[in-house]
Amino acid sequence: MSRLYIIIVPKKLGWSLLILLCCLVLLAWQSATPLGYPLGLYTLGLGSQDVIYDVMLDPGHGGIDPGAIGEGDLYEKHYVLDIVLQMEKFLTAQGLKVGLTREYDRDVSHLVDEGTRHRRDLLGRFKLMNQSRVGISIHANATKDSTEAGAIVFYQDGNYLDKIYAQIVLEELERVQVLNERRAVSRTTLLLLKAKPPVLLVEVGFMSNPADLAKLGDPQFRTSVAHALSMGIIKFISWRSGEQSEPRLE
Repeated sequence: MSRLYIIIVPKKLGWSLLILLCCLVLLAWQSATPLGYPLGLYTLGLGSQDVIYDVMLDPGHGGIDPGAIGEGDLYEKHYVLDIVLQMEKFLTAQGLKVGLTREYDRDVSHLVDEGTRHRRDLLGRFKLMNQSRVGISIHANATKDSTEAGAIVFYQDGNYLDKIYAQIVLEELERVQVLNERRAVSRTTLLLLKAKPPVLLVEVGFMSNPADLAKLGDPQFRTSVAHALSMGIIKFISWRSGEQSEPRLE
């Protein structure tokens, strides 16, 4: 809820005291701002992080949060972690410095002090994404409609670089998995996509679809997905490097 602050200042008070009172009111309003607002992100120091990694890989969910659950109590969090760990090995072998939001079955809510566990976990991943030059978050989908199948690639709406990145990754992913959406899908409401570097969120299949679930349970399929996503990242980095090195005509 918005608050309206009215300051009544006697004429005898000087400008210095008036400015001081305004600053105190601003600080009080800032401390009351919920984490869901942009200022909340800023006060947490999540908006400006030093770049440490070439690539940040995010296996969705983890710990108390299993993510989507397939028939037979099969958990999204385990499959996406396996894919990401394989991606880390592949990308590191190509000479890239790779960071992970998690390396085992946990969440990252410990990185942020305030908010619900889910909110802290999300903000923690957002914080880590800002430490990289490019990022990707890997998930597996679920829906009540068991016929829904295939991969989806999401990118931040209105961002040219992110759209190029998404298209490159989509083309590589299509080599090993059917697509639920023939084109990359833009979104405005996914927090991870709002990070400073280009970031994608990829749903590699549907846990609620028997065929996709069987694929995800196949180690060879997960390896194929890990390789395809890694190649997409490498090709985007190469494209971006070439684009930035092109001489500009005056």
